[in-house]
Amino acid sequence: MNYLDVQQFETYVAACARNSGVTVHWDKPNSTPRTNGKQMWLPAITSSTSVEWMTRIRYFVKHETSHVVHSDFVHLNKTSPTGLLALINNIIEDHRIDYLNDDEYNGDKVISNDFWYLYADDISERVADKDKEMQEQQLLTLPLFVWDAAMRNWIHSADDAKKQMYKHIDEAGIERLDKLGKYTEEMLDIRESGGAEEVMSLAERILRDLYDQDPEDYKKKEEASGSEGEASSGKGDGKGEDGSVISDDVDRLISVSKLMKSIGHEHKPSRTGIHLIPGKMGKGAYSIPKPSEYIVCGFDKKLPPVIADYIGGGYFNKHNVDSYITNNARPMANKLRLKLQTRSRDRYEYGKTRGKLHNGSLHRLVSGDSKLSERVFRQRVVSDTTDTAVCLLIDCSGSMAGSKFDMACAGAGSLAEALKPINIAYSIYGFTNTVVNEEPIIWLFTEYGERVTQPELVKRFNTVSGGLWQNSDGDAVAYATARLAQRKEKRKVLLVLSDGSPCGRDHAGDIEAYTLQTVQHAEKMGIDVYGIGIRDSNVTRFYKKNVVVEDLAALSPTILSIIDRSI
Repeated sequence: MNYLDVQQFETYVAACARNSGVTVHWDKPNSTPRTNGKQMWLPAITSSTSVEWMTRIRYFVKHETSHVVHSDFVHLNKTSPTGLLALINNIIEDHRIDYLNDDEYNGDKVISNDFWYLYADDISERVADKDKEMQEQQLLTLPLFVWDAAMRNWIHSADDAKKQMYKHIDEAGIERLDKLGKYTEEMLDIRESGGAEEVMSLAERILRDLYDQDPEDYKKKEEASGSEGEASSGKGDGKGEDGSVISDDVDRLISVSKLMKSIGHEHKPSRTGIHLIPGKMGKGAYSIPKPSEYIVCGFDKKLPPVIADYIGGGYFNKHNVDSYITNNARPMANKLRLKLQTRSRDRYEYGKTRGKLHNGSLHRLVSGDSKLSERVFRQRVVSDTTDTAVCLLIDCSGSMAGSKFDMACAGAGSLAEALKPINIAYSIYGFTNTVVNEEPIIWLFTEYGERVTQPELVKRFNTVSGGLWQNSDGDAVAYATARLAQRKEKRKVLLVLSDGSPCGRDHAGDIEAYTLQTVQHAEKMGIDVYGIGIRDSNVTRFYKKNVVVEDLAALSPTILSIIDRSI
């Protein structure tokens, strides 16, 4: 997983929470997702979070918030179904609320569609489970799942799921599936306009018709509130699963306790997705900060207290930096600008067989050479040199203090001087972490489209020089990549200036592994990524394209040289 995945997931969760009125709390990465109907606790996403698990957690969020909006838990608590009746009721109610929600939100159809491939695989695994009780309980109820899938005509994966599940159904299951056919029209009506009472009524009739069971035996009684109507398929010792004494009638009830536990979904106001436990963070895993945890700082307003309370005076030599940019960096930038301006001009290619007629080639028509006489056209070649977005990302850690940070500012100034006059989009960001909780800080020295003068740029670097702390590089690369991904330009370039290894947010996991992962992700997205090591060779461990600068005076020329090669 990466920053963009977390950003999209957080945005989706926020939308679901807003629509349902649920408050969301982000928990530890290895926590279990859960809800009490008013609040929802979700585990933080890590760099090792799988695509499959993300598919499941998205569905969990969508499904549980849909219950809050559409389900009547008051009625459900009054009837208090247990065991097989509860399972049948759950399947019908889940179908109903999925239909209502997905009909309203097209994006949720995609989430349901992706989840149902996994849902069918889960059922197939339970049918083949080594635990005979689990296997028998799934086979016994399999017709209900096939029937549910057959009616989910708003997602195409349900048809594949139906076929996959049908392969496992036995003769008794086929008979039960045939019986379910007569309830299909009623189910379709219920999902359109029915409620909790209609759902329960249908569940009771299906229980009686398919399994020859009395629904009243599957409802909690006050005097037997601890047993939940569950036993062990008639072979019990007179005690329920929790040790409470139960009657012979209850002892003969059909048990689906293992199946219900495996599915991990109960229709109660307080529910836990026990089947969604992420597990412990493995080696190299990293808890990715949510976009809302980033502190993105411009220079047009007061700094937030987490920065303002700690930032002080730095060791920044404004005069020397200004002088270097004016006398050294600017002339180099001007040379590069002239080269880029030349490349950015459109040109013509001649001797073409189609295009615009070229007067200078008309003599070929009387040359007697049939092939040559066809080449009297010219074509305009439009330059894409300026169709580029560049991001310069600067390490603002404590080790950068002094001359390194001065020259980083000079390098930023030379980049601006080269690209600004020819309207190539560029941004200059800095990165560090807060002192106490180590939240990622992104300094917006220059944002895309912002016109920042040289004196103002130097002033901004001077401000930041008093707050050079930790450096969780991976978080910053992830942010810069996300911003470049939003750009429409054809060519995208990311330059990272760093003077050491990533360091920060140790509590979140392996920042070095995550940094490498984010760089590789950016490269796969087609971004041209360069690591520039300032008197340090650690960039060679993270960036395929890298250069180490030992002489600080060579930093600006190095930046401009990379831009020259990349554009």
